[in-house]
Amino acid sequence: MAQEADSSPHEAEIALRRCRSLMERFGVSESDLETPEFSSSKVGKGYRATPAYVSVLGASVGLLHDCLCVDSGNIEFRGFSVDAEVAPLTYNYLFNAMERSLKARKANGDVGPGRSASFDYRVGFAISVMRRCRAIDEERRASLTEPTLNEADTVALDHALVVKKLELVREACSQDLARTRPRKVRYRDGEAHRAGTVDGDDVSLDQQLESAKRVRITES
Repeated sequence: MAQEADSSPHEAEIALRRCRSLMERFGVSESDLETPEFSSSKVGKGYRATPAYVSVLGASVGLLHDCLCVDSGNIEFRGFSVDAEVAPLTYNYLFNAMERSLKARKANGDVGPGRSASFDYRVGFAISVMRRCRAIDEERRASLTEPTLNEADTVALDHALVVKKLELVREACSQDLARTRPRKVRYRDGEAHRAGTVDGDDVSLDQQLESAKRVRITES
């Protein structure tokens, strides 16, 4: 439902929230990490040259789902199977939200005609989402390193699992990747870009999506 183009924003958000809720409920345990199962998934149109906003949006989703985001004409998510399967749902949800917002902005006259204005809008939207995803990730890591007295043992174990999980993903999924320099994203800082930034700030990153980044020990 989150992937369907004809789903309303509300329906897509409900589907995404339920999916993340199930992931949170049946989280990763120590034994899961000892016998990991990795996979990959792809989204995109097989770009000859991937647009900057697609790369930024993909990197944002990879950050949320502990996946490596590989730009190879498509956006490829590599990681634990459950993460790699859900990452495209999040990507498509955000991409479709961006396109709906852009269409509404154009109808209202907030974004001018032509590809350049649309590009600047999408870049503003994607950069805004990236900034928020980084904040979510930093907040998660801070919560793992600053436990309360009563939660100290549980949080310390959670932190160990998160670190181990990320190490396993990098070790298993990046062997064929060459190091590349980060791309510079060029855009015009005009009305279209600012409109995209505003809408990127407003798009829902559901609470379940934010909280699910902390790996929990399942109840025995």
